Amino acid sequence: MQNNILTEYSDKILTITLNRPQKLNALSPNLLAELKAELDNASLNDEVSVVIIKSSGRAFCVGYDLNEENWVTSQYPANYPDGIDLELDKKDIMALLDYWIEIWKFPKPIICQVQGACLSGAGELLAVSDIVIASKTATFGHPAGRDLGIPPTVFLWPLTIGMRKTKEMLYTAKSIDANEAKNLGLINQAVSPENLESTTRNLALDIAKTPVNHLVILKKATNNFYDNMNLEKSVRQASDLDAEFHQSPTFLSFFKLVRNKGMKAALKERARLFS
Repeated sequence: MQNNILTEYSDKILTITLNRPQKLNALSPNLLAELKAELDNASLNDEVSVVIIKSSGRAFCVGYDLNEENWVTSQYPANYPDGIDLELDKKDIMALLDYWIEIWKFPKPIICQVQGACLSGAGELLAVSDIVIASKTATFGHPAGRDLGIPPTVFLWPLTIGMRKTKEMLYTAKSIDANEAKNLGLINQAVSPENLESTTRNLALDIAKTPVNHLVILKKATNNFYDNMNLEKSVRQASDLDAEFHQSPTFLSFFKLVRNKGMKAALKERARLFS
């Protein structure tokens, strides 16, 4: 059985690799649980100063797994022809949001190393991380925004890339390349694919020179600005709106097609409607 994540430790750096390349590292319940367990351990380990999160294969992560066996909430919509229960969905989405808030509160620096597609739910991982180094071949966006909802953090885009670009990307569900992502402030650096690993590693080594207790203070001092703007209130409101989105005819139509003709047919119809 393939591990959902791989880990490696050296030079005060814990490297966590998302390891579902055949699924383009889509986020499953097991992957999310394993990632959180590793971060929980790292938060208590004074030998870990920095965490790098990267992925195997050609994509960083294409978002939440859309297949029933790896669906992240308790109601798989294709099994509910008349729609899922709104209140239960709200509880499920709030639990998912709690997961990301806990990672936002992780006390040490997290660097994401991004290659290929970084889409939809993967944006939540970027949002709660500290630094992003991406290959120039990387792409960022939320293609599910027209029909499947808004991840509850809204990727913190209003804070990282601004109100107007956030609205454009949500309204159109279009993706952007790494150069535009850098210019917007969504990522820190866009580098050539052959330099991605070394650039990320060298940055982590440089950060690890700072005493870990100082890193904790520096991260907290920065995050306080967003926490004091009541970031948590905003994302909790977004999680309720996501549940409302899941009651829409478009959402129901997508999963009706999944039920009747399969996921490939539903994705093909989305492309026909919105591309």
